[in-house]
Amino acid sequence: TRLKGRWAPNLKRYMESVGKHPDQLKNLHFSFVVMLRAMKRASQLLRRWQYSTGDGSEDQRTASLVGRLLDSQLLSVCSPLFDAFDETRLFQHASAEQRNLLKRQFKSVFTNITSLVDCVECQRCRLHAKVYTLGLGSALKILLTPTELIEETMSRDEIVALVNTLWK
Repeated sequence: TRLKGRWAPNLKRYMESVGKHPDQLKNLHFSFVVMLRAMKRASQLLRRWQYSTGDGSEDQRTASLVGRLLDSQLLSVCSPLFDAFDETRLFQHASAEQRNLLKRQFKSVFTNITSLVDCVECQRCRLHAKVYTLGLGSALKILLTPTELIEETMSRDEIVALVNTLWK
C-alpha cells in the first residue's frame, strides 16, 4: 500500500492473500529456500559475471551490489533453512533417462506458465509474472545443472530475473 508517497505494509491484504493460508506460506518459504540455495550455488558465477548495462560506472555499481548481496548475512544466516530442500535427492532413485524426462517436464511446466501469463491484460502484471517465473526457473536450472556447466548455460536474462526474483 502506498501512504503519503511511500510504500508501507498492508497487514489486511497480507492476511487475506497469504497469512490465513498455511499452504501459501509454505509455498513462499519453499520458493525462498530454492532462491537462496541457487544464489549460494551460483555465487562464484555471479561474482565473475560481466554486468553490462551500457554504462561503465553502472556496470561497476551493479557488480558491487551483487557482491554485497552475496557477502550479506542473508546467505549465511539462512543456511539452516537450506535443509528444507535438497535438490540432490530430487532424482536420487531415477535412471538417467527418467531424470532427463523429469527435467524436460519441469521446463515444459515453466513454458506453459509463461504462455498462460500472455493472457493477462495488464502489461505490468504480465512483466512481473514473467520475470518471477523466469527467476524461479533459473534458480531450479542452477540447482539441477552440474556445477561445471552452470556458467555456460546461464543467460543474462536469467541472471537478471534470478536477482530480481530474490529481491521480491
